[in-house]
Amino acid sequence: MGINSIDAHLLLNFGLVSQLAAAVLLVVLFLLLRRHALRRPYFRAWSSAWVALAIGLAALTLRYNLLPLVLGQGSGMDRWVTGCNFIYQFGKLAFLLLLLHGTLLYLKGGAQGSFGILRWLWAGVGAITLASVLASSSLQAVMFWQGLCNLAVFVFCAIAMLALPKSRRSLGTRTAGTVLAAMALLWLAYLMALVSTVLPQVHAAAGVEALLNGPNNYLDLILGMLLAFGMVLVLFEDLRREIDTAHRELRVAHEQLLRESYLDALTGAYNRRALSEGTGLEDAKGSFGVLVALDVDNLKDVNDAYGHKHGDALLRHLASVLRAGLRPSDKLYRMGGDEFLVVMPRAVVRTAAARIREIIANAPSLRLPDGDVSLELRASVGAAEFASIEELDIALHLADRSMYDQKRASHQQHPVLPGTVRLENGH
Repeated sequence: MGINSIDAHLLLNFGLVSQLAAAVLLVVLFLLLRRHALRRPYFRAWSSAWVALAIGLAALTLRYNLLPLVLGQGSGMDRWVTGCNFIYQFGKLAFLLLLLHGTLLYLKGGAQGSFGILRWLWAGVGAITLASVLASSSLQAVMFWQGLCNLAVFVFCAIAMLALPKSRRSLGTRTAGTVLAAMALLWLAYLMALVSTVLPQVHAAAGVEALLNGPNNYLDLILGMLLAFGMVLVLFEDLRREIDTAHRELRVAHEQLLRESYLDALTGAYNRRALSEGTGLEDAKGSFGVLVALDVDNLKDVNDAYGHKHGDALLRHLASVLRAGLRPSDKLYRMGGDEFLVVMPRAVVRTAAARIREIIANAPSLRLPDGDVSLELRASVGAAEFASIEELDIALHLADRSMYDQKRASHQQHPVLPGTVRLENGH
């Protein structure tokens, strides 16, 4: 064996061992990541693909590095050589089929698909492996038939990854698709170099044929590592989307809980906490306005006569008619019991108080569902102006005092509030 032949042999074997070592490391990496891909069957298929490739490369490494030390160089007619070629070919074709399966699963959005045709493809893998090994007198001939399958699968998977809808395209899918396209081009060159092994009358170009003297292992190694990088990126991008979705859902739930903590459960109006923390006062912070205080005059009468259930209905009725008659910028707060506040930005006392009294005066009676009784809404109203949001507490004090002055006057005029509760049908 000449010096050049020895160098080429060493280059070939070292490249093969490097490729096997890289495949084993990728298997370990993908197995470590499998716990992050429990709901991602495409990644499980890709993980299995690297296991199949590692097995195939292990058989080829044994064929050229270890077994010849024990069994001699051997020839294509020896059973152990044929067995190693069979395992190598089956491992490579299984890698292709699992790569295809994983890509199809990813195209379906990660859902586990049946893909019944794959069962027939597995049978086809076994048949192609057996036929190509038995019909070939050398490893190069075996690789030619493998190359046809490589070219078909790499082209399909590259197109599938690069043609994804815009909403699903990512750095990972673009990387994987580009690498698969490069692998398809490389195997096209390999096929041009290997064609003479099955068609002796066809001679490949010397430059292309030189790829098979060792450099091909390193090209396969580099592209394989890049493909694995793209696959891991796809997984991490899926995980990131899942985490982002979970964060959005938590944020929505948090905002919903926060909103509910600012709302009065009975009437749906803002509560005292909302007022103290400035919720709903965004419009008022930048302008003057009016604060209106309200107190339901006939709530105690209704509670005493009909029970708190109907008293609660009266409070809900008040909140409903106020919301219907107020401007979008006006905010309603229930301070507790029968006390309400209305913050009205860019309003003046005279017109604001008149508007609230008009809404209450025109409110329809609340008819009780379990009798012939209807309840008229009566409330005392007090209002005060504020020039800025900092004066809101002062306005609240003045509005409360004005409201209680009206309530005392109303009690003196109507000590039993006639007309507040009206019985119909002569009762």
